Amino acid sequence: MPETLSNLGTSKVDAEERENVTGQMTEILALSPNDGLRLILSNIVDGMEGIPIYANLVGQDGDPLPLDTKLVLRWDAPHLDQPQVVSFALDNIRQYRTLSIKEQQNEDFRDRTRNELKGRTLTVEDNEEVQVAVLSSEVIDWAASEVYIDENAVTVRSN
Repeated sequence: MPETLSNLGTSKVDAEERENVTGQMTEILALSPNDGLRLILSNIVDGMEGIPIYANLVGQDGDPLPLDTKLVLRWDAPHLDQPQVVSFALDNIRQYRTLSIKEQQNEDFRDRTRNELKGRTLTVEDNEEVQVAVLSSEVIDWAASEVYIDENAVTVRSN
């Protein structure tokens, strides 16, 4: 069943907002399915490659995160020494700085928000997590920021 994921979590997926470390690729959001569930992210949404991620990313100084902030999706599991990058990097976040979340969700602009997985799907078990990670010179302020993953890219199923 499709489900929009966000930094607020859902009844089936826990979300944990995290503070990034400047100058290092670090997670800002970790999403993990509840016990007995699995989260499946599809790289094809509306017939096109890439997962639409809608965001308003604000730094602790009150300004948007810098334009040259890089964003990736990562997968982490207990058996891994470090999270694995599972998407190609967005090399800048212009679309998040210039478009509101509502505009990003509009089909005229949705393609600008796509983050392409390196594979066809990503399956996340209940003891694993998918992370939104950034490389930025500023620290995110979660009191002023939001992140959503398009519901058409997300399926939550029983194990």
